[in-house]
Amino acid sequence: MIYKGKYKISSPYGDRKLNGIVSFHKGVDFVGLESKEIISPVKGIVKSSAIITDKSNLTWEWGNYIRIDTEDEYRLFFCHLSERLVRVGQKINVGDIIGIEGNTGYSFGSHCHFEVRTKDNVSIPPIDYLEKLQQNEELTIEKAIKIIQENATLDDNTMKYLSFYKYSDSLILKLAQAINKNK
Repeated sequence: MIYKGKYKISSPYGDRKLNGIVSFHKGVDFVGLESKEIISPVKGIVKSSAIITDKSNLTWEWGNYIRIDTEDEYRLFFCHLSERLVRVGQKINVGDIIGIEGNTGYSFGSHCHFEVRTKDNVSIPPIDYLEKLQQNEELTIEKAIKIIQENATLDDNTMKYLSFYKYSDSLILKLAQAINKNK
């Protein structure tokens, strides 16, 4: 995901009505509930880190934005930021803090417009892309424990008890996979 902690979607990908005009929304608008820090869901290189104020520029609506290009040639855009914490050419790892949610450009409240494009500049559904990333991510015992604790609200003592089970690693991984599948 692009936030540490909980978030909500304020505007999904697809057709939407904004100020009485129906248009296709090429991204997803997220609002951080516990943190406004935006984190990278991918490993990549920062290709843009700028604020556009010139309304003759097609991207002026994004305000403060960052573009990260991934190793598999996708382009990820994080827009309306209050702060950009990365520079062009910087290498980014999964989980790096890249910016702070904001209200810049053509925006009606603090959020992060997140958009994913192919190398041919075709927008794709961002949620599908993020879900694919999550499925491809190697699930370690540490990550599985965190998933279980966050979603099944099991405390440290319960997790410690589970660790004494003969096949605890296998059980913990299966529990975490089941939780992720049902999200």
